Amino acid sequence: MAEELSLKKYDNIKFYFKILIALWFVVFLSVIIYSNYEINFYVKDEVGSNAIILATYIANSLKISNEDYLFLKSLTFKELLESEINKDFEEMARTVMDVSNYKYIYIISRLEGSEKKYNNDVIYLLDAVDSVKTRREDAEDKNYYDDEIRYDIADELFKEVEKTKIPSYKVDKYKGAERVYAYVPFYTVEGNYIGLLGVDTDVYELGKIRERYVPLITVYIVINLMIGLIAFALYRYMRKVHNDLKKERHLSGIDELTHVFNRRKFNELFIELWEQAKEEKQNISIMLIDLDYFKEFNDNYGHSAGDVMLKNIGEILEKESSKYGGYVFRYGGDEFVILFPDLNIIQGEEVGNTILKAINDAKLEHPYSPIGKVQTVSIGVTSTIPKDEINIKEFFNYADTALYLSKRYGRNRVSVWKI
Repeated sequence: MAEELSLKKYDNIKFYFKILIALWFVVFLSVIIYSNYEINFYVKDEVGSNAIILATYIANSLKISNEDYLFLKSLTFKELLESEINKDFEEMARTVMDVSNYKYIYIISRLEGSEKKYNNDVIYLLDAVDSVKTRREDAEDKNYYDDEIRYDIADELFKEVEKTKIPSYKVDKYKGAERVYAYVPFYTVEGNYIGLLGVDTDVYELGKIRERYVPLITVYIVINLMIGLIAFALYRYMRKVHNDLKKERHLSGIDELTHVFNRRKFNELFIELWEQAKEEKQNISIMLIDLDYFKEFNDNYGHSAGDVMLKNIGEILEKESSKYGGYVFRYGGDEFVILFPDLNIIQGEEVGNTILKAINDAKLEHPYSPIGKVQTVSIGVTSTIPKDEINIKEFFNYADTALYLSKRYGRNRVSVWKI
């Protein structure tokens, strides 16, 4: 009873430990979710929305005719940058860029068929940047006027807005920095759709918003770390207690002489395996084993020699039964029991004969046995798939009846009782 209370006590500790771990995880998760939510909320409702508003305003203000559209497509990149249309566009765009983080404002149009160049499918009709320095940096190893710079590949956002004609934006990485790209549909003064007006802006505010929440996040992390350390310390303590209890329970279930399980452990495990087999609708087999004429051995050689004999028999039973997933118990005196989960009556009989042969082959001397010069055993086996019609006590009695048959008909044999 005291042991059960002890186990219950530490089961409660285990339960509270799980709650503490759950709390630790919730706090940790809340830090991640909250901080990311705030940052993403800012991007969506501030930077992204403002980029769309700006792009929409410029698209509505800018006047390009069908004739201008065809003219712009016909230019080289150098000619485009030097054209009056692009210069006026860039001058207007820079009035916005000078007071903001916008890097590019442009109109990009789809190319069809033979118009495609450099394996790209879109062309920049107008192109404004915040400074000449930015344009030169983005040209990288290309010539400043390299015509290839004017062409690009339509990304997923471009395709989406082109298809739906609904303004949208995305946050992406560009040269290691986060940038917002916003697209709105663009039409000529005649009302013909020719492409998208895009604006790009570096999201420097993201760094500022993170800095604003650093103290709060730091507090959360410190609290989280403290909870984690407490939980870890409790876990180590609980694991030690659990291992001690397991060791104590294991030792209390071991027969001191033979080192197989004892009768107390048999009573526990028998019920557990019976209920498991019943639930899973599997066979369970039980094997009862008695040493033949062991009393005569003890009377002539003494109990010390008898103990050695019991140890030897226990070792053989343990070795052979383990091949079939069996659990060996010393039931009392010279009686042993073996439980086999998921073993039917035919298999049980075969295993019984295997064990019988192993004991005979061991040639453990017993000159006072009436049936030979070595120690032999009698074995009784039964097996069933547990049902309500039979209880665990009846099941054991059937195996005992099988053992009685082995003794009655000469010993040193295996008998089965089919249910």
